[in-house]
Amino acid sequence: MRLEIDGIPEPVCALAEALEASGYATWIVGGGLRDLLCEKPPGDFDLATAAPPEAVLSRFPRAVPIGLRFGTVMVPTPAGPVDITTLRGNDIEEDLGHRDFTVNALAWHPGRGELLDPFDGRSDLAKGRLRAVRCAADRLAEDPLRALRAVRLVATHGLEIDDELAQALGDAVPALSRVARERVRHELVTLLLAPGVATGLRLLRDGGLEARLAPAAAPDAAAVVEALPARLELRLAGWLRGARPTAILRKLRFARRTTDSVADLLRWHPVEWNVDTQRDVAVRRHLKQIGPERADDLVALRHAELRVGESAGTPRAVAGLAQLEALVAAFERVRQAGDLALRRRDLAIDGKEVMRLLGCGPGPHVGRTLAFLTHCVVEDPSRNTPETLRRLVETLAAEPKGGDKS
Repeated sequence: MRLEIDGIPEPVCALAEALEASGYATWIVGGGLRDLLCEKPPGDFDLATAAPPEAVLSRFPRAVPIGLRFGTVMVPTPAGPVDITTLRGNDIEEDLGHRDFTVNALAWHPGRGELLDPFDGRSDLAKGRLRAVRCAADRLAEDPLRALRAVRLVATHGLEIDDELAQALGDAVPALSRVARERVRHELVTLLLAPGVATGLRLLRDGGLEARLAPAAAPDAAAVVEALPARLELRLAGWLRGARPTAILRKLRFARRTTDSVADLLRWHPVEWNVDTQRDVAVRRHLKQIGPERADDLVALRHAELRVGESAGTPRAVAGLAQLEALVAAFERVRQAGDLALRRRDLAIDGKEVMRLLGCGPGPHVGRTLAFLTHCVVEDPSRNTPETLRRLVETLAAEPKGGDKS
């Protein structure tokens, strides 16, 4: 079938043309092609070629071998990195028969404008259907990560998984442990930030995949995550409530900063717990403990959880919403009062001034003094003036130390 496709970057076509000129049949394949055909912004573009990896590496000096086991070489271009993979089998038709889903088993030849679609992938795109190429169990057995990829495509592209593929998801669960954690993490991150995250997470649970990846995740996780802003750490926290987030995220090789941030969010969840919202000093202490930059995320997480509970008829959700609203009002009240110093950088004097007053250089004593001043200001924000803080430092410096106390 001849078809003109607009939107493929010129550098991608140039790579294909260069390989063709060297005598190697080359086709544009992958998610970028699929997205253009269903009128979505394209992601990365891939090439399938008859050229062996060695020929690709010699033809393009900047090429990098990223998966020689699978015959894949990455070539950087002005349009982004392009993965070039040697055909599986004797020709492009055989190669497409080994791909995961019909919507990905498409190939376009830029020179001839020829589109190959041997498994009716365009029809499935038009119908919003996700099917495996030929036998679903065989395709997932070839690469168990395809089970997660199916869930991700449901969430990102609004596709409906067909019965055979849905049934095969569970069979792939035991083999997921053999898949590189980085590949699993990539699929999960894309899923969690997708517009159809709730549908994807429900499919993840129904297919038995969630129990392997995040055992004990909250039953309402799908609805809560959907109600949260599309920020990774916040959505991870919404998903992993009730589970062991640190162990799960470390196993999936998330960055330490992400892991610690999610763990801290859940450590202070629910944010309104055991706070006397009528006492400003108690509210300031709570803000200092949880961190002012974390407060809004904690409120968003709890609000989403309680709204989902309210919709499900959970009796305590209405009372929880009232408590949360009282805490939000209290946060706003103490913020509007001014002179709110919850961190050292909010103080009216800095470390240099403390060193001048103490007559010392940098060291732990300066940090302890700044921590003391922050505590004093949290207890009474009116103290956050240069004059008052200087007096507090001078008083602290004049106190007897250690054995001098009587």
